[in-house]
Amino acid sequence: MRKPATLDDVAAIAGVSAKTVSRVVNRNANVSAATRERIEAAIRETGYHVNQAARSLAASRSFLIGAFMPHLSSFYFAEIFRGAAKACRQYGYHLVVEEFDHGVDTMVDRYEQGLRSARCDALILTPPVCDDERLLAALDRDGMPYVRIAPGIRPGVSAALSADDAQGVQQLARHLWASGRRRFAIIAGPADHAAAMIRENSFVETLAGLGGDPEGILLTRIELHESISESGRAATLDLLRRVDPLPDAIFAFNDEVAIGAMAAARELGLTVPGDVAIAGFDDSYIAQLAWPPLTTIHQPIADLAFQAVGVVASGESFAASQILLPTSLVVRGTA
Repeated sequence: MRKPATLDDVAAIAGVSAKTVSRVVNRNANVSAATRERIEAAIRETGYHVNQAARSLAASRSFLIGAFMPHLSSFYFAEIFRGAAKACRQYGYHLVVEEFDHGVDTMVDRYEQGLRSARCDALILTPPVCDDERLLAALDRDGMPYVRIAPGIRPGVSAALSADDAQGVQQLARHLWASGRRRFAIIAGPADHAAAMIRENSFVETLAGLGGDPEGILLTRIELHESISESGRAATLDLLRRVDPLPDAIFAFNDEVAIGAMAAARELGLTVPGDVAIAGFDDSYIAQLAWPPLTTIHQPIADLAFQAVGVVASGESFAASQILLPTSLVVRGTA
Protein backbone atom coordinates (compact mmCIF):
# COMPACT_ATOMS: atom_id res chain seq x y z
CA MET A 1 0.00 0.00 0.00
CA ARG A 2 1.29 3.44 -0.95
CA LYS A 3 2.53 5.52 1.96
CA PRO A 4 0.56 8.78 2.43
CA ALA A 5 2.35 11.85 1.07
CA THR A 6 3.92 14.21 3.59
CA LEU A 7 4.59 17.92 3.71
CA ASP A 8 8.25 17.17 2.93
CA ASP A 9 7.24 15.21 -0.20
CA VAL A 10 5.31 18.22 -1.49
CA ALA A 11 8.20 20.57 -0.63
CA ALA A 12 10.72 18.38 -2.51
CA ILE A 13 8.64 18.33 -5.70
CA ALA A 14 7.85 22.07 -5.54
CA GLY A 15 11.45 22.98 -4.75
CA VAL A 16 10.59 24.95 -1.63
CA SER A 17 10.88 24.52 2.11
CA ALA A 18 8.31 22.60 4.16
CA LYS A 19 7.56 25.88 5.95
CA THR A 20 6.54 27.51 2.64
CA VAL A 21 4.25 24.55 1.88
CA SER A 22 2.76 24.99 5.34
CA ARG A 23 2.03 28.65 4.57
CA VAL A 24 0.07 27.66 1.47
CA VAL A 25 -1.81 24.90 3.29
CA ASN A 26 -2.76 27.37 6.00
CA ARG A 27 -3.90 30.01 3.48
CA ASN A 28 -1.17 32.45 4.46
CA ALA A 29 -1.11 35.43 2.11
CA ASN A 30 2.68 35.87 2.30
CA VAL A 31 3.45 33.55 -0.63
CA SER A 32 3.88 34.68 -4.24
CA ALA A 33 1.30 33.58 -6.79
CA ALA A 34 3.88 31.62 -8.79
CA THR A 35 5.16 29.74 -5.74
CA ARG A 36 1.60 29.04 -4.55
CA GLU A 37 0.69 27.63 -7.96
CA ARG A 38 3.75 25.36 -7.96
CA ILE A 39 2.97 24.06 -4.47
CA GLU A 40 -0.70 23.46 -5.28
CA ALA A 41 0.38 21.48 -8.38
CA ALA A 42 2.70 19.38 -6.18
CA ILE A 43 -0.15 18.77 -3.71
CA ARG A 44 -2.34 17.49 -6.53
CA GLU A 45 0.49 15.33 -7.88
CA THR A 46 1.24 13.69 -4.53
CA GLY A 47 -2.33 13.47 -3.31
CA TYR A 48 -1.27 15.16 -0.08
CA HIS A 49 -4.03 15.68 2.50
CA VAL A 50 -3.84 17.98 5.48
CA ASN A 51 -3.74 16.31 8.89
CA GLN A 52 -6.33 18.54 10.53
CA ALA A 53 -5.44 17.50 14.07
CA ALA A 54 -1.74 18.22 13.51
CA ARG A 55 -2.58 21.50 11.78
CA SER A 56 -4.72 22.62 14.72
CA LEU A 57 -2.07 21.63 17.25
CA ALA A 58 0.70 23.43 15.39
CA ALA A 59 -1.31 26.61 14.94
CA SER A 60 -2.99 26.53 18.37
CA ARG A 61 -6.30 26.97 16.56
CA SER A 62 -9.21 24.60 15.92
CA PHE A 63 -10.00 26.02 12.46
CA LEU A 64 -13.67 25.79 13.40
CA ILE A 65 -16.10 28.71 13.15
CA GLY A 66 -19.44 28.45 14.89
CA ALA A 67 -22.79 29.96 13.94
CA PHE A 68 -26.38 29.83 15.17
CA MET A 69 -29.11 28.91 12.69
CA PRO A 70 -32.78 29.64 13.41
CA HIS A 71 -35.39 26.92 13.12
CA LEU A 72 -37.17 28.49 10.13
CA SER A 73 -36.70 28.67 6.39
CA SER A 74 -35.41 32.02 5.18
CA PHE A 75 -33.58 33.32 2.13
CA TYR A 76 -31.54 35.59 4.41
CA PHE A 77 -30.12 32.74 6.48
CA ALA A 78 -29.66 30.50 3.44
CA GLU A 79 -27.46 33.23 1.96
CA ILE A 80 -25.62 33.77 5.25
CA PHE A 81 -24.61 30.13 5.43
CA ARG A 82 -23.83 29.91 1.72
CA GLY A 83 -21.38 32.81 2.09
CA ALA A 84 -19.88 31.46 5.31
CA ALA A 85 -19.43 27.96 3.89
CA LYS A 86 -17.76 29.31 0.75
CA ALA A 87 -15.34 31.39 2.84
CA CYS A 88 -14.56 28.46 5.13
CA ARG A 89 -13.58 26.37 2.10
CA GLN A 90 -11.33 29.16 0.83
CA TYR A 91 -9.63 29.84 4.16
CA GLY A 92 -9.35 26.22 5.31
CA TYR A 93 -11.94 26.35 8.10
CA HIS A 94 -14.98 24.25 8.95
CA LEU A 95 -18.40 25.68 9.82
CA VAL A 96 -20.15 24.36 12.92
CA VAL A 97 -23.88 25.17 13.03
CA GLU A 98 -26.08 25.17 16.13
CA GLU A 99 -29.82 25.32 15.40
CA PHE A 100 -32.17 27.17 17.73
CA ASP A 101 -35.88 27.83 17.95
CA HIS A 102 -36.35 31.56 18.53
CA GLY A 103 -38.77 32.13 21.39
CA VAL A 104 -38.25 28.62 22.80
CA ASP A 105 -34.51 28.24 23.33
CA THR A 106 -32.37 30.77 25.16
CA MET A 107 -29.22 31.55 23.23
CA VAL A 108 -27.03 31.10 26.29
CA ASP A 109 -28.37 27.54 26.67
CA ARG A 110 -27.73 26.76 22.99
CA TYR A 111 -24.20 28.13 23.33
CA GLU A 112 -23.36 26.36 26.59
CA GLN A 113 -24.86 23.04 25.50
CA GLY A 114 -23.45 23.12 21.99
CA LEU A 115 -20.93 25.51 20.53
CA ARG A 116 -18.88 26.12 23.67
CA SER A 117 -17.70 22.49 23.76
CA ALA A 118 -16.75 22.65 20.06
CA ARG A 119 -13.86 25.00 20.95
CA CYS A 120 -14.42 27.21 17.92
CA ASP A 121 -11.88 29.89 17.05
CA ALA A 122 -14.75 32.37 16.85
CA LEU A 123 -18.51 32.64 16.38
CA ILE A 124 -20.43 34.45 13.63
CA LEU A 125 -23.52 36.07 15.16
CA THR A 126 -26.44 37.11 12.95
CA PRO A 127 -29.64 39.01 13.86
CA PRO A 128 -31.30 38.72 16.31
CA VAL A 129 -28.63 36.63 18.06
CA CYS A 130 -26.02 39.37 17.62
CA ASP A 131 -27.99 41.63 19.98
CA ASP A 132 -28.68 39.06 22.72
CA GLU A 133 -27.18 40.76 25.81
CA ARG A 134 -27.04 37.56 27.88
CA LEU A 135 -25.27 35.66 25.11
CA LEU A 136 -22.74 38.45 24.55
CA ALA A 137 -22.03 38.50 28.30
CA ALA A 138 -21.47 34.72 28.29
CA LEU A 139 -19.10 34.94 25.31
CA ASP A 140 -17.16 37.77 26.94
CA ARG A 141 -16.98 35.76 30.16
CA ASP A 142 -15.49 32.78 28.32
CA GLY A 143 -13.18 34.88 26.17
CA MET A 144 -14.87 33.55 23.03
CA PRO A 145 -14.18 35.88 20.06
CA TYR A 146 -17.15 36.75 17.86
CA VAL A 147 -17.96 38.69 14.72
CA ARG A 148 -21.44 40.25 14.47
CA ILE A 149 -23.48 40.79 11.33
CA ALA A 150 -25.87 43.79 11.39
CA PRO A 151 -25.74 44.47 15.15
CA GLY A 152 -27.99 47.11 16.67
CA ILE A 153 -26.47 47.47 20.14
CA ARG A 154 -23.05 47.97 21.71
CA PRO A 155 -21.26 49.34 18.62
CA GLY A 156 -17.53 48.75 18.69
CA VAL A 157 -17.68 45.91 21.20
CA SER A 158 -16.62 43.44 18.50
CA ALA A 159 -15.89 43.16 14.81
CA ALA A 160 -19.06 43.96 12.91
CA LEU A 161 -20.27 43.90 9.33
CA SER A 162 -23.47 45.55 8.13
CA ALA A 163 -25.25 46.40 4.93
CA ASP A 164 -26.04 50.08 4.46
CA ASP A 165 -29.80 49.50 4.74
CA ALA A 166 -30.60 53.22 4.84
CA GLN A 167 -28.87 53.82 1.50
CA GLY A 168 -31.12 51.46 -0.47
CA VAL A 169 -34.30 52.49 1.34
CA GLN A 170 -33.65 56.15 0.55
CA GLN A 171 -33.38 55.23 -3.12
CA LEU A 172 -36.68 53.33 -2.93
CA ALA A 173 -38.56 56.13 -1.17
CA ARG A 174 -37.36 58.66 -3.76
CA HIS A 175 -38.34 56.30 -6.59
CA LEU A 176 -41.88 55.84 -5.24
CA TRP A 177 -42.29 59.59 -4.69
CA ALA A 178 -41.03 60.39 -8.18
CA SER A 179 -43.55 57.91 -9.65
CA GLY A 180 -46.40 59.91 -8.09
CA ARG A 181 -47.18 57.73 -5.05
CA ARG A 182 -48.38 59.74 -2.05
CA ARG A 183 -50.21 57.32 0.30
CA PHE A 184 -47.71 54.99 1.93
CA ALA A 185 -47.82 51.94 4.17
CA ILE A 186 -45.05 49.91 5.81
CA ILE A 187 -45.26 46.23 6.73
CA ALA A 188 -42.56 46.51 9.35
CA GLY A 189 -40.43 43.94 11.13
CA PRO A 190 -40.01 43.30 14.87
CA ALA A 191 -39.14 46.35 16.96
CA ASP A 192 -36.11 44.50 18.40
CA HIS A 193 -34.72 43.74 14.92
CA ALA A 194 -32.13 46.47 14.35
CA ALA A 195 -32.01 46.26 10.55
CA ALA A 196 -35.81 46.30 10.27
CA MET A 197 -35.96 49.47 12.35
CA ILE A 198 -33.26 51.16 10.26
CA ARG A 199 -35.29 50.40 7.12
CA GLU A 200 -38.51 51.68 8.66
CA ASN A 201 -36.99 54.89 9.99
CA SER A 202 -35.09 55.60 6.77
CA PHE A 203 -38.26 55.21 4.70
CA VAL A 204 -40.24 57.59 6.93
CA GLU A 205 -37.45 60.17 7.19
CA THR A 206 -36.78 60.21 3.43
CA LEU A 207 -40.46 60.71 2.60
CA ALA A 208 -40.67 63.49 5.18
CA GLY A 209 -37.71 65.19 3.52
CA LEU A 210 -39.51 65.00 0.18
CA GLY A 211 -42.60 66.72 1.60
CA GLY A 212 -44.59 63.71 2.78
CA ASP A 213 -46.50 63.58 6.07
CA PRO A 214 -44.85 61.07 8.45
CA GLU A 215 -48.04 60.89 10.52
CA GLY A 216 -49.96 59.79 7.44
CA ILE A 217 -47.77 56.72 6.79
CA LEU A 218 -49.70 53.57 7.78
CA LEU A 219 -47.72 50.96 9.70
CA THR A 220 -48.34 47.42 10.81
CA ARG A 221 -45.67 45.31 12.50
CA ILE A 222 -45.18 41.55 12.25
CA GLU A 223 -43.08 39.04 14.13
CA LEU A 224 -40.77 36.44 12.59
CA HIS A 225 -42.58 33.11 12.43
CA GLU A 226 -42.21 29.92 10.40
CA SER A 227 -44.19 31.29 7.45
CA ILE A 228 -42.99 34.83 6.95
CA SER A 229 -44.85 35.25 3.66
CA GLU A 230 -48.11 34.22 5.30
CA SER A 231 -47.48 36.70 8.12
CA GLY A 232 -47.02 39.41 5.47
CA ARG A 233 -50.22 38.37 3.71
CA ALA A 234 -52.27 38.40 6.92
CA ALA A 235 -50.88 41.74 8.08
CA THR A 236 -51.52 43.36 4.69
CA LEU A 237 -55.08 42.01 4.50
CA ASP A 238 -55.82 43.40 7.95
CA LEU A 239 -54.34 46.78 7.01
CA LEU A 240 -56.13 47.12 3.67
CA ARG A 241 -59.50 46.07 5.09
CA ARG A 242 -59.52 48.72 7.78
CA VAL A 243 -58.21 51.85 6.04
CA ASP A 244 -59.79 54.29 3.59
CA PRO A 245 -58.36 55.58 1.33
CA LEU A 246 -56.09 52.66 0.53
CA PRO A 247 -52.33 53.22 0.31
CA ASP A 248 -50.94 53.41 -3.21
CA ALA A 249 -47.50 52.11 -2.17
CA ILE A 250 -46.43 49.45 0.37
CA PHE A 251 -42.87 48.90 1.59
CA ALA A 252 -42.32 45.50 3.19
CA PHE A 253 -39.23 45.03 5.34
CA ASN A 254 -38.15 41.95 3.38
CA ASP A 255 -39.00 40.15 0.15
CA GLU A 256 -40.88 37.28 1.75
CA VAL A 257 -43.21 39.73 3.48
CA ALA A 258 -43.59 41.64 0.19
CA ILE A 259 -44.68 38.44 -1.59
CA GLY A 260 -47.32 37.97 1.10
CA ALA A 261 -48.43 41.58 0.58
CA MET A 262 -48.79 40.94 -3.17
CA ALA A 263 -51.00 37.92 -2.46
CA ALA A 264 -53.19 40.02 -0.14
CA ALA A 265 -53.59 42.77 -2.75
CA ARG A 266 -54.72 40.25 -5.36
CA GLU A 267 -57.11 38.66 -2.88
CA LEU A 268 -58.84 42.02 -2.52
CA GLY A 269 -58.99 42.55 -6.27
CA LEU A 270 -56.21 45.15 -6.42
CA THR A 271 -53.69 45.28 -9.24
CA VAL A 272 -49.93 45.54 -8.66
CA PRO A 273 -48.53 48.07 -9.43
CA GLY A 274 -51.63 49.75 -10.90
CA ASP A 275 -53.63 50.14 -7.70
CA VAL A 276 -50.79 49.68 -5.26
CA ALA A 277 -47.00 49.53 -5.71
CA ILE A 278 -45.22 46.97 -3.54
CA ALA A 279 -41.49 46.75 -2.78
CA GLY A 280 -39.37 44.55 -0.56
CA PHE A 281 -35.81 44.25 0.70
CA ASP A 282 -33.04 41.64 0.11
CA ASP A 283 -33.27 40.91 -3.64
CA SER A 284 -33.95 37.23 -3.02
CA TYR A 285 -34.55 34.64 -5.71
CA ILE A 286 -38.31 34.86 -5.09
CA ALA A 287 -38.18 38.54 -6.06
CA GLN A 288 -37.31 37.49 -9.60
CA LEU A 289 -39.74 34.54 -9.70
CA ALA A 290 -42.76 36.56 -8.54
CA TRP A 291 -45.19 38.00 -11.08
CA PRO A 292 -44.80 40.83 -11.66
CA PRO A 293 -41.13 40.56 -10.61
CA LEU A 294 -40.63 42.33 -7.31
CA THR A 295 -39.01 45.73 -7.00
CA THR A 296 -36.63 45.42 -4.07
CA ILE A 297 -33.37 46.53 -2.48
CA HIS A 298 -30.31 44.38 -3.03
CA GLN A 299 -28.12 43.69 -0.04
CA PRO A 300 -24.97 41.54 -0.28
CA ILE A 301 -25.98 38.95 2.32
CA ALA A 302 -23.59 36.17 1.30
CA ASP A 303 -20.73 38.66 1.04
CA LEU A 304 -21.37 39.83 4.61
CA ALA A 305 -20.90 36.27 5.84
CA PHE A 306 -17.92 35.67 3.55
CA GLN A 307 -16.12 38.72 4.87
CA ALA A 308 -17.04 37.83 8.47
CA VAL A 309 -15.18 34.53 8.08
CA GLY A 310 -12.32 36.46 6.49
CA VAL A 311 -12.04 38.61 9.62
CA VAL A 312 -11.60 35.45 11.71
CA ALA A 313 -9.13 33.93 9.27
CA SER A 314 -7.02 37.09 9.20
CA GLY A 315 -6.10 36.60 12.85
CA GLU A 316 -6.20 40.36 13.39
CA SER A 317 -7.85 42.13 16.30
CA PHE A 318 -11.57 41.49 15.89
CA ALA A 319 -12.55 44.73 17.60
CA ALA A 320 -10.73 46.73 14.93
CA SER A 321 -12.96 45.61 12.06
CA GLN A 322 -16.09 47.66 11.29
CA ILE A 323 -17.26 47.06 7.73
CA LEU A 324 -20.22 48.63 5.89
CA LEU A 325 -21.30 47.22 2.52
CA PRO A 326 -23.52 49.14 0.07
CA THR A 327 -27.12 48.36 -0.89
CA SER A 328 -28.95 49.43 -4.04
CA LEU A 329 -32.46 49.70 -5.49
CA VAL A 330 -33.49 47.08 -8.07
CA VAL A 331 -36.52 48.30 -10.02
CA ARG A 332 -38.65 45.52 -11.50
CA GLY A 333 -42.37 45.27 -12.13
CA THR A 334 -44.16 45.99 -8.86
CA ALA A 335 -43.17 49.61 -8.19
